[in-house]
Amino acid sequence: MINRNWLSIAAAALLIGAAFWGCEKQPATPTQESTASQESTPDQESTRQTKIPEKIPATQPKPLKKPPEELPTVKLIAISPNNQNIESEFAKAFSLAHAQTYGQRVEIEWNNVGGGGSKILEYLRNIYSKADTAGMDIVWGGGDVMFQRLTADGILQPMKISDDMKANIPATFGGLAMYDVDGYWCGSAVSGFGFLYNATTLTQLSLEPPKLWDDLGSARFFGLVALADPTQSASAATANEMIVQSGNDWPSGWAKLLAVLSNAKRFYDGASTAADAVIAEAPIAACIDFYGAMRVAKYPEDLVYVNPVGQTAFNPDPIGILKNPPNPELAQRFIDFVLSAQGQALWACKVGTESGPVEYDLMRLPIRKDVYEKYAPDLSPWISNPYLGSDQMKLDVEVSRMRANVLPQLVKAAAIDNIKGLKKAKAKLIETNFEAYRMMDFNLLPNNLATLDLLAETARRLTDETQGELIVTQWQRFFADKYERISK
Repeated sequence: MINRNWLSIAAAALLIGAAFWGCEKQPATPTQESTASQESTPDQESTRQTKIPEKIPATQPKPLKKPPEELPTVKLIAISPNNQNIESEFAKAFSLAHAQTYGQRVEIEWNNVGGGGSKILEYLRNIYSKADTAGMDIVWGGGDVMFQRLTADGILQPMKISDDMKANIPATFGGLAMYDVDGYWCGSAVSGFGFLYNATTLTQLSLEPPKLWDDLGSARFFGLVALADPTQSASAATANEMIVQSGNDWPSGWAKLLAVLSNAKRFYDGASTAADAVIAEAPIAACIDFYGAMRVAKYPEDLVYVNPVGQTAFNPDPIGILKNPPNPELAQRFIDFVLSAQGQALWACKVGTESGPVEYDLMRLPIRKDVYEKYAPDLSPWISNPYLGSDQMKLDVEVSRMRANVLPQLVKAAAIDNIKGLKKAKAKLIETNFEAYRMMDFNLLPNNLATLDLLAETARRLTDETQGELIVTQWQRFFADKYERISK
């Protein structure tokens, strides 16, 4: 495990001193994105330093009772797949707020295990199988499915979700729980899923831009779509589930997803890397909304992000307290801050505004309803209130949970491990104008997944390591043989 100390005691002193000892508000800085994505890669740098601004807005209402260098320091230890910008902005804001309220500076130690939510889940499961504590306080980000698994495994402990939070965070939205009824986790932001495309490149290719998931599977985009490996990327796995649920049933939903997979330029280890591909490698990428927003902000003349109408749901991205944390009181205070209106404003307000971040526009959707109205003048132009729309899909949560472990493994077997055969089969389908018998064979599911009842039984068997390996190997052979038949 690699530790990243974003706010050293000295840095915190500089920061608080700048805020409370007479500096002036600085103009906004350009939008930037960290080289460390939300879903980090194993080969990233072992340490990074947060750039501490020389001055920050002196807008905090409570002055410090002592000079900053005389304040005691407390440490919060967190594990998160969030990117550097998110960690940096929330660390600075929380340290300032905590110094005002409690007279203590906060040093946050961010732990990185070289991956996204799936890596964190695996890492924490391993630790708690051997000990009663991970020596960490907070787990933050990685998607609601990961937090449901952490809860089921007894890795989280309940936190307090205040009446104010419950008044402004809906219990459910689009069929999805926004927080755990027993307090084991609460969404900290919401995320939509769609696709990013390079309008300039598509114009040069004389291609009509996509509007729906169905379009991404069209023959006109063969070999032009950047996709992430869903066994490595939680956001890619969630997007795949939404594509499937946009179909009329499980077989038709799988056929829609397979059409998209067969148009892959290639599969990337992380969703952020896949989104980067639209600049020079592939003109279209499936991605989470704020990945799209960050890139559109950088290349507004070229890039467009789309949440497909009626085909995306807004998922919570949770935060929770790990079982037996070193500092449970500080952990609760951090959660209270992140879920407060003040903390939520950091997600959506522009750099340089009174309530916004210091250096980086985060461009994520707050989970609190009141933030959209309360901070309306300061919101980034990309931010829109998801609670006002009526075009989000309503997910079947039970089916989604049942497929959570099956679908990523199925995609890996059907597409990632058989990419050459899949592309060859798709090329033959295009060449033969999608002959009916070839299409029927192409969309055929393995026998143990033909119905939802069979899928549920297979999902149970996949939890056994030996059976799971055998099942996936059979799937790989099933798809390889099928693609070979279709290509003849």
